[in-house]
Amino acid sequence: MRLQPFIAPDISAALLQIKTKLGADAVIVSTEKLADGQVKVMAAVETEELAFNDDEQVESLSPQIVFNESELRQGLEYHGVLPVCKDKILANCRRIAETKQLADSHKVLSSCFSQLFKFYDILDTSRPLKMFMGVSGSGKSTGIAKAATLCKIKHQSCCIISTDNVRAGANQQLKAFAEILETPLICLRDAKDLYRYVQNRRQNYNIILIDTPGINPFVAKEVAQLRTYAEAVDAEMIMTMDAGKNAWDAVETADVFAGIGAGCLLPTRMDLIHRIGGVLSIAGLVGMRLGASGVSSSIADGIGSLTASTLSQLVLNTPSLKGR
Repeated sequence: MRLQPFIAPDISAALLQIKTKLGADAVIVSTEKLADGQVKVMAAVETEELAFNDDEQVESLSPQIVFNESELRQGLEYHGVLPVCKDKILANCRRIAETKQLADSHKVLSSCFSQLFKFYDILDTSRPLKMFMGVSGSGKSTGIAKAATLCKIKHQSCCIISTDNVRAGANQQLKAFAEILETPLICLRDAKDLYRYVQNRRQNYNIILIDTPGINPFVAKEVAQLRTYAEAVDAEMIMTMDAGKNAWDAVETADVFAGIGAGCLLPTRMDLIHRIGGVLSIAGLVGMRLGASGVSSSIADGIGSLTASTLSQLVLNTPSLKGR
């Protein structure tokens, strides 16, 4: 197997380079966001010439546990995982199955996700500032209300800050949520006000939930405006996105928000979809951490948890596989 690094402005450009240079059979081994904003992708391709010593040859001839790779492949394809991410997952599953001598598909895939993906806790108080961002209508305000409800249940003091002065009715919706939860709501005009408020009041709360204006990630002016809020405070940045979004669009959108500073994904409307290819592709190619998810329209119990195990169950719980 020959390894080769590729550096490009974004994931899409890197994938095109890999396909052109190494062909469609190339496997993505790792992805890394560089300090200058570019993306480094390590790809591998099988070579015809294999060199090994006698010990390696004997080991390769020894009996191996065989797991059902076709089941995993079928599940990943059903969910619409991007081909390069699918190949990366399957390659890691083969390695895990061989190394740990596992044949159970769920155990193999769960172990794979544990190694490939990173996870976060939305109520982690070591990063008390939580900034929510996303496209308009992606579920930011609802996600904040659900997070505030979770704080209430877990007896964590919190407040909600709104910087969304663009969308009509945005603050009214948050105000209604805040009143029901008896949670303070502060509406601020710009990034300077956000900086001042956080500096003076951050010690008053375990967690501060910050709403931002929804943007079009492909309009530079809107991205630049959102960046002013992201740079004003040291916050854990969470991107909300409809879980059913087309995987290619999802990855390209996530790549823009990652450039602003978003490191976590909160997929919404999980209860209304059957396929999570966009979610898995974002985690595998952009590197966003997974954890919280919107699983119901109910504010009281509408936030779920994504773990390596639950993701594995979702992938393998496809109609075609359930009929076996």
